[in-house]
Amino acid sequence: MNRKNKFACGIVTYFPNNDVIDKINRYSNEFDEVYVFDNTPQESDVLKKLELNQKIHLYSNKENNGLSIAYNYFIKEAIFNCDFLCTLDQDSDFSKENIRKIANYINNNNLDNIAVIGPKIIYNDNHEMITRNCDITDKRYLISSGSFLNLSILNNNNIRFDPQYFIDRVDVDFCQECIRKGLRVVEYTGSVLYQTLGTPTKYMNKGNHSYKRHYYMFRNRFYYNRKFSNSLLQRESLNIIQSLKQCLRILTFEDQKVNKLKQLLLAIHDYRHNIMGSGRY
Repeated sequence: MNRKNKFACGIVTYFPNNDVIDKINRYSNEFDEVYVFDNTPQESDVLKKLELNQKIHLYSNKENNGLSIAYNYFIKEAIFNCDFLCTLDQDSDFSKENIRKIANYINNNNLDNIAVIGPKIIYNDNHEMITRNCDITDKRYLISSGSFLNLSILNNNNIRFDPQYFIDRVDVDFCQECIRKGLRVVEYTGSVLYQTLGTPTKYMNKGNHSYKRHYYMFRNRFYYNRKFSNSLLQRESLNIIQSLKQCLRILTFEDQKVNKLKQLLLAIHDYRHNIMGSGRY
């Protein structure tokens, strides 16, 4: 098989700088169409530089709409003129070599039952040498950044990102929806994407999240477990165990401990009152 698919790229930005603009322009050399959804809640002059590139389509309403709405916008724009959509955020480092490797795999293999295919993820500039055997492996989920979405499958199965999420668990929920409908989510080990996760602390090199991020992590967990748990007992057990683990991680590794732990109470309140999406932030 040697098909020539059309590939779109969707990039979510938030207070982008010139380095991000340069990265987006580089991506335009690798994709047929590039869509940018800017979540900066104010005018962003640096984005005007993208208007010179006719391949790049920019959307900004000067609000922070989160990830689910941005990804659904990309699908809506790309679904009628492209075959696959690669979702990215501005912190990702996806080289042209690795983009081409996964695109070549897609063009030369049958992906009729694969809804999502993504590269192997290496976190926080750990550009280590890894052995790659160029296979695909079924996964429970892939992070959204670097994942290629099979647009015809999404369209045929009416699969979209759940707008109840703002950030966090957006990708996990989406992949579980695909799997629940009998579709595959796979990692292609012949391609690598480098991704930033959290900010360093004196205790660890990654995973120190803001208090707002912890709010979404707590709250969205309750919503996700309600959607995908098989029983009330399983749901409540997961809520307790996973929340305790998050609290322990905050106490052991992170700064601003009191403010971050407080987010659990706020998350419980908002979840019980169906305050979803962007919630209180």
